[in-house]
Amino acid sequence: MPAAPAAPAAPPAQDPAFVLPDTVELREGIVFARPPGKDLLLDVFLPRQTSRQRQTATAPGIVYVHGGGWRGGNRRAFWRQAAHLAKLGFPGVTLSYRFTPDHRFPAQLEDVRDGVRWLRAHAVELGVDPHRLGAAGGSAGGHLVALLGTTEEIVDGLSAKVQAVAAFNGVFDFQTLDTSGARGPRQDLLGGDPRVAVEASPLHRADATAAPTLLLHGTGDQTVPFTQSIAFQRRLQELGVRTELYSAEDAAHGFFNRPPHFQPTLERMTRFFLDILGTP
Repeated sequence: MPAAPAAPAAPPAQDPAFVLPDTVELREGIVFARPPGKDLLLDVFLPRQTSRQRQTATAPGIVYVHGGGWRGGNRRAFWRQAAHLAKLGFPGVTLSYRFTPDHRFPAQLEDVRDGVRWLRAHAVELGVDPHRLGAAGGSAGGHLVALLGTTEEIVDGLSAKVQAVAAFNGVFDFQTLDTSGARGPRQDLLGGDPRVAVEASPLHRADATAAPTLLLHGTGDQTVPFTQSIAFQRRLQELGVRTELYSAEDAAHGFFNRPPHFQPTLERMTRFFLDILGTP
């Protein structure tokens, strides 16, 4: 597994909406996995502190997974959220993963699992408690973080499961997804195989061991119907898993990164992680 760098990367070309707080350190472009023919990168957000402080800290860590219709997107989509949580004391990583049509499921799940294991493997030097990990993601990323909370895979003694999930406007049941905006990605991702549609659906993978989950969805989403989050919430409730649903009235797909919804959803996610994972 690739090692964590000893020093921060060069200053990044930042999103105009993004301002790195003075109290947060950003390490950009770290290779965390090498599937055939591709290096996968992550960015690390750390509360600024001495190496000695970090090695004795046991803060919860957060994994952030971007969306993009399975075909694209950028890990910087969650930089603002990652910086905010790091400022509060939560180290975090924003992940890249492989895209369709070149790579079908489960490649994307394998990639984000590798990201979780990378964070656990480097927990000591990053000041992370490996037993208190959360994951946040939007759209395709919301789907993937829900799978991190509902499935388990252990490689070399490192688990890929997280203990809390915040999923924004995700797909949770591919069998019921029938909107025109999502048919193409579903075909590219799953190859039209109904068995894979079940395997790739958090709703069908969930059991009583699923992680507590916060669902955030706009009721006006024309890409992924709001009913996806309603159905997943009901399934988790049936299993006795703690779940909360934040609904943004008439909000469209990707609402959580746009005004006026960015701040309220950020605050709701922050409260949820503090409640489930505890304080840094």
